[in-house]
Amino acid sequence: MENLPSLPIQVEGKIIRPSVTAMLEPIVGIGLGSDHSKVTRRAIENAGGLSGIIKENDTVVIKPNLVKPSLPEEGIVTDYRVVQEIVNIVRECGAGKIVIAEATPFGDVFEAVNYNEICGVELFNMNDCNKEDCYELRPQNSLTKEAMFIPKIYMDADVVIGAAKLKTHFEYDAAVSLSLKNSMGVPPTKLYGDDYKEKLHLLGLKEAIVDLNKVRKPDFVVIDGIIGGEGYGPLRVKPIQSNIVLAGIDPVAVDTVALNFMGFTVDEVPHVQLASKEGLGISELSKVKIIGADLSLVKMKFERA
Repeated sequence: MENLPSLPIQVEGKIIRPSVTAMLEPIVGIGLGSDHSKVTRRAIENAGGLSGIIKENDTVVIKPNLVKPSLPEEGIVTDYRVVQEIVNIVRECGAGKIVIAEATPFGDVFEAVNYNEICGVELFNMNDCNKEDCYELRPQNSLTKEAMFIPKIYMDADVVIGAAKLKTHFEYDAAVSLSLKNSMGVPPTKLYGDDYKEKLHLLGLKEAIVDLNKVRKPDFVVIDGIIGGEGYGPLRVKPIQSNIVLAGIDPVAVDTVALNFMGFTVDEVPHVQLASKEGLGISELSKVKIIGADLSLVKMKFERA
């Protein structure tokens, strides 16, 4: 399949729907504090909640950042307690099936990051997907000019929720690793080289990030920053107690608020700039409605890579 249009299409009998994000106003909800469930719920509610996104009996895929085996207090992976609260809210909305799906360079890390403690979900390692388990997709106006292998379970979901981590990144094109970059964990590792998906990186990191989000932009994103990561991220961060969760339907807007909270500007984060330029969302802070905190009063200064 060469191109993925902006309207719903049928692929091998499956309906692929566009993200609802483009149809809604950029609002970013913030929750402050260290209680994982309360802060996560507050951020999601401040962003407008999930009831308008999830319908009865929907299949919902939650995509966390589980880039390596790591404990929650290390600030590297999305805390399982944050994801548990997302699951709770999704279930309250009437979802029929909830799947946590990830494809890390380290294979199946669910047990190592305590995700086996999350109740009411199926854990799915997208690294188990072969080419026949994926759609080969290239979005309209592709920047990499390459079709990408995207697991069918991810594309066929009625709703995709990104559950990212608040941390820095050493590569210039990234600078931070938030909800947009979380998409790099979707393609199976073995289809892109075993060394951190180097074939995907060689397409151009910011271009690959944007193309992956064009293929399927999450319908809602949450960023776990209760313990963030600063310094030489994304794998060797220093944990920082940042006590924040951010949420919203526009991943560009959510990332823009998050990176500003970290002490960055959009000018320092090429992939967020590019995503905005390519129409994936709003990166002008003045055009984003923030509910739950005064950003100027709570923002921090994360150490750069």
